[in-house]
Amino acid sequence: MKMHPLYPMRFTPAYRDYVWGGDTIARRYNRPGTPTPCAESWEISAVPGSVSVVANGPFEGESFGRIVQAFGRDLLGTAAPDPETFPLLVKILDVRDRLSVQVHPDAAAAARFGGAPKHEMWYVLDAGREARMYAGLTPGADRSDYLDHLQAYEARIGQVYDIAPGTCHAICGPALVYEVQQTSDTTYRLWDWGRFRELHTEKALAALRWDNVCMPAEPPTSSKTLVPRLKTPDFSFATLRLSRPHAMHTTAVGFMILFCAEGKARLEHDGPHPLTLLPGDSVLVPARQTFSLHPMAETRLLVTTL
Repeated sequence: MKMHPLYPMRFTPAYRDYVWGGDTIARRYNRPGTPTPCAESWEISAVPGSVSVVANGPFEGESFGRIVQAFGRDLLGTAAPDPETFPLLVKILDVRDRLSVQVHPDAAAAARFGGAPKHEMWYVLDAGREARMYAGLTPGADRSDYLDHLQAYEARIGQVYDIAPGTCHAICGPALVYEVQQTSDTTYRLWDWGRFRELHTEKALAALRWDNVCMPAEPPTSSKTLVPRLKTPDFSFATLRLSRPHAMHTTAVGFMILFCAEGKARLEHDGPHPLTLLPGDSVLVPARQTFSLHPMAETRLLVTTL
């Protein structure tokens, strides 16, 4: 496998047909073959049982997990906690109905109850007038009335929510959300709006951090090209607006994930095949890469790093 050098990679999305999903991903991003409903598109994943497959270049058709194990820190960089494990999972959520009220564990709760810790963030790509983001609890909540204390925010395009482990959260659609999280599929469900799916009440309450506060970061007014939006111990997130060519690079510290939120741009790199990024496209740029972005229209990219 190491006969080929690393290069910016795209992946075949994997879909989840949870009951709360809709059809926005298929319609907005011209993706035939999605399930009905389509609640989640796993854009880049190394979760066991749901590992992404490369969709371009010499590694096309290859398991992303095998590539991570073969290249290690040459792909991930020095900031990755484990040189043989890709540390993030990237999704698009189409919330047509209501996402369950849930809690994700920190490392201690995951070790106690099973699963893996999950820190995540949301970026609102689109939202209807009725859409609400629930993140954290209002003061005075206890085990008897926590559902009455869900902290609700009106969803607006461009908002960023930092959902730290232990934060009680949910979404009421219609909303289209870009999600970045630690590599984990562990969710403790507190309430499912009467849909009779399995609940994990005791685990969720034990993992819940009652005083977690999650105010949305509103869209910036800055006219800068690259605007940092969120920095956590597990990942950092920024938005990149392009109206002219822009040179970029990754360092030995880590990789970069780009997602095209709007517009159209060409990504040129050292390899022979440039990539064209359209809305809904994700690309992983390995560590130690130099590349340039050439917009063909006003373009907004979402940028995730460690």
